Amino acid sequence: MTNRRQFMASLPVAAAAGATAGFYTTPGNSQERAAAAASEARARLREAAAGVNPNDTPILCNPIDSGGVIDQSARDSFPNVMMVNQDGLGMSFYEGFVENKVVMMHFMSLRDEQHLPITRHMAKVVQELGDKVGRDVFVYSITRDPEHDTPSRMAAYARELNAPEGWHFLTGTPQHCADLAFRMYRMSHATLPGKRKVDVVFYGNGKAGLWGTFPFDIRPDDAAERVTWVMPRPAHEPGQKLRRAGPRVFDLKDPRNHNREV
Repeated sequence: MTNRRQFMASLPVAAAAGATAGFYTTPGNSQERAAAAASEARARLREAAAGVNPNDTPILCNPIDSGGVIDQSARDSFPNVMMVNQDGLGMSFYEGFVENKVVMMHFMSLRDEQHLPITRHMAKVVQELGDKVGRDVFVYSITRDPEHDTPSRMAAYARELNAPEGWHFLTGTPQHCADLAFRMYRMSHATLPGKRKVDVVFYGNGKAGLWGTFPFDIRPDDAAERVTWVMPRPAHEPGQKLRRAGPRVFDLKDPRNHNREV
């Protein structure tokens, strides 16, 4: 984990260098001028952040390069992005939050919650999962609006929902949040904040690379049950009847309509 204050104090040159543009008439070669401009940009950022809690400000620079949104040969196709939780602690998203974990995640915006209260619905699912959260499954509420949804604002909303440990409210740079949303939805318009009428929740097993979705407004007990489907369990418990996996057998005369009943 990375403390955000340390992170802000070590801004990379590439992120700050983008703050300047145009033609130069000052002495020195281009590399020297670029280095001077980057140093000046970092100084301005540090001056602006002086005396301000870093958790009260948006994540404004990319600590790591996304390296392409979809790379099926690495990280289960997740982009190389860093996300910061409501406590101001940042980790590489896949390695820190997904790898070898069972997770449930959704995308949201604090300003859109009044129109589509997806996170409030997730609070009911979290309640159904009970003490599994933080132990058997981890929950992530990921902002689509990182310029507004600072760690402090996310923390306040987490407290309002009585979020237990294991439920992380995540923000990052606009590019990193958009890359992550594109990885899950595979649609560019889903990366943007704005009013929505419908949305889905993603759940999966990061070790097995197994992922599914359900509508955000299904019954909380149904949602919680689906999440348990991807939790590790014995292949066959003694005395338990074997159950068929995969699609159900299509038979109009068979009253069974679910593969867990076959």
